[in-house]
Amino acid sequence: MYSWRKLKDRLFLALVLAISIVAIAPLIHLIIVTMLNGFSVILNAGLGFFTENPPTPTSKNVGGIAPSLVGSILLTALSLPITVFIALFASIMAVEFPNNPLSIAVDVVAKSLASVPTIVVSMVVYLLVVVPMGRFSILAGAIALTIVSLPYTYTYFSTYLRSVPTTYREAAFAIGMSRWRAVINVSLPIIRRGFLVTILMTMARILGETAALLFTVGRYRTGVSFSVLSPSDAIPLLIFDYILTPYKVFQEVAWGAATLLLIAYLIIFIVAKFVIKEVRL
Repeated sequence: MYSWRKLKDRLFLALVLAISIVAIAPLIHLIIVTMLNGFSVILNAGLGFFTENPPTPTSKNVGGIAPSLVGSILLTALSLPITVFIALFASIMAVEFPNNPLSIAVDVVAKSLASVPTIVVSMVVYLLVVVPMGRFSILAGAIALTIVSLPYTYTYFSTYLRSVPTTYREAAFAIGMSRWRAVINVSLPIIRRGFLVTILMTMARILGETAALLFTVGRYRTGVSFSVLSPSDAIPLLIFDYILTPYKVFQEVAWGAATLLLIAYLIIFIVAKFVIKEVRL
């Protein structure tokens, strides 16, 4: 009987391992292929890959992704704080004042936005921002990215705020704190690591978004622009456009850009994983 149970245990363990390998094998394959193709491009291009403009279709040199790199940095720098601020305020309202009509409306809107296709968001921002301005811009792209990221950031913040034990809030009220003071002085310090994880996940979402930028940012790749009111580009857009072309030099640039983006993602997820392990109430 004991041997049969031990055999079943080992068979089950082997089955779980096999399923796990099948599940993660495509991801590992994708990472390896991207790294192998992209690192060679970056090493051959050198620092020029980060400082030069993309090549022409007939160019023999790979060039660089400077406009897209700067555009992604500016889009993230503009969209991230706005998204975090709005999502944090909305999540506090929803968790601390659940019966307030405004809180109910915010919760419904946030959950509804999560189901809206990102390309639809891009089209709406195009009609409401790009057309009146008469130009594509980093500002329009940042607005689209903020709308796309808000539901996910809101969900993260709400989950962490709800994880704060009720006894902590009651203790704060017992010593005379108002609800807002309790949130600022008790709840937010408790979820400070979750707060950091949320920011990292929001950053990852913004960095990798493509569809929201299709009709907003402008695909400007002939120079570097630092103005939020001017057209620009983003790394995901460049990858999307170049990998589909028949030009080998464009495909090489796309592989290099994809590797850079993948490295950024891996760093973000590793840091987030480390932070999650250190969470303590």
